[in-house]
Amino acid sequence: MSGPITCGYILIHGSLLLTARALQEARAMRQEYGSVLARLRARQDEMAEQRRAQRNARLERLMALHTAADRQAARLERMRAAARSLQAQAPTLGRDLPEVSAPPPKDADAAAWSAHLASLNAAIEFLQARLAEASGAMDLKVRTALAGRESDRSIDDVLSAYLGERGTRAGLAAGDAEVFRETAARVLARLELPSGTALPADLEKLARDIVLSPTVERAEALASEMRLAVQRHREADARRRSGAEEAQRLLLELPDGAPGPLLRALECVAAGVESLDDSLRQAAQDALDQAAADREQAEQQAAAIVLEESLRDLGYDVEPIDATLFVDGGTVHFRRAGWENYFVRLRVAPEQRSVNFNVVRARGDEETDERRRLDALAEDRWCAEFPHLLQTLEARGLALAVKRRLEAGEVPVQVVDPGALPQRAPEEDAPPRAPPRARDLR
Repeated sequence: MSGPITCGYILIHGSLLLTARALQEARAMRQEYGSVLARLRARQDEMAEQRRAQRNARLERLMALHTAADRQAARLERMRAAARSLQAQAPTLGRDLPEVSAPPPKDADAAAWSAHLASLNAAIEFLQARLAEASGAMDLKVRTALAGRESDRSIDDVLSAYLGERGTRAGLAAGDAEVFRETAARVLARLELPSGTALPADLEKLARDIVLSPTVERAEALASEMRLAVQRHREADARRRSGAEEAQRLLLELPDGAPGPLLRALECVAAGVESLDDSLRQAAQDALDQAAADREQAEQQAAAIVLEESLRDLGYDVEPIDATLFVDGGTVHFRRAGWENYFVRLRVAPEQRSVNFNVVRARGDEETDERRRLDALAEDRWCAEFPHLLQTLEARGLALAVKRRLEAGEVPVQVVDPGALPQRAPEEDAPPRAPPRARDLR
């Protein structure tokens, strides 16, 4: 037996919104709720997988473009330095050298990086043509090493190119060349450089200066500076990897409707193109907070839909429920045909996240022992049906947990003004039908 019941409620994220949509669509299209829900869930999963695949493809392309751009920028700078150093042999070689263009901003997309890479490739082609014109004044082997290839170049390839450049410099002892190259290679070996990734510009400059050092003392001093620089890069790489993982998590949590510049900036971080700074992290958190507020409002409206449709599916006549029921609170009455003057009154208190159920009847009946017996029967009837409602609502994303429950007859059934209750139609006095099982409604 059961009298008034008080429950806490939880809006189940990830279930409630889809359920509400399925219930509305099933009613509008006069289809089975279960089949509509399955179709919507499959479509939702398919779209989510498509979005993940598209985002991963964008990240991979962005990473590839950034790696290629870094590699070509280093190559261009290497060729510029070589051209300047060989200007004595070929006076026209060092004139009007193409500049290394600045990389795109943090929120740039793949198109911007493609354009940046194209400008670098064009500058390299121009300088290669300049080198070809000066071939008569340069040793072909040195020119080829300096020009390099568009394919990946290892640290050894870079150092070998500078070793060739050293051979063109007057006044540099040839016997020290291999020692200096090995010194630079040994220090750079501590750098965790993925295949195909360009050597950072500051480290390449130090490597070049070591290989071209005039004395052992100068080479050793530069090697000490390089060790510190390598350590800084290792620490920065660790921060970048951590930031990339955090950016990946934020991208998964942010809705598709988040600001475009924010999503692009996070994709750059996730691709390892940029670092995650405090301002970007805060912008992402602000967007997450706003998305959470929007989702809560949508779920509150969905809860009202789920409650109303579930009561109807369970065979109850229920008055229309306002979409703001779980926002502003309120009272709802429902009943079955054949319940005569009895209703179940449902009150929602959003501040306490609670729902209260109790059986009520319209004022006007004489208070007799028979009426009190009928009151107890009405409460017993509601007690038998209440678990079905709990199971159905939880399966649909609105979980209720009983906090307080009085036995039938422990307090009198509340008598209310008939005007406060929905008006029932004459056919509602027909005998009640058995409620469907909750598992058939999920």
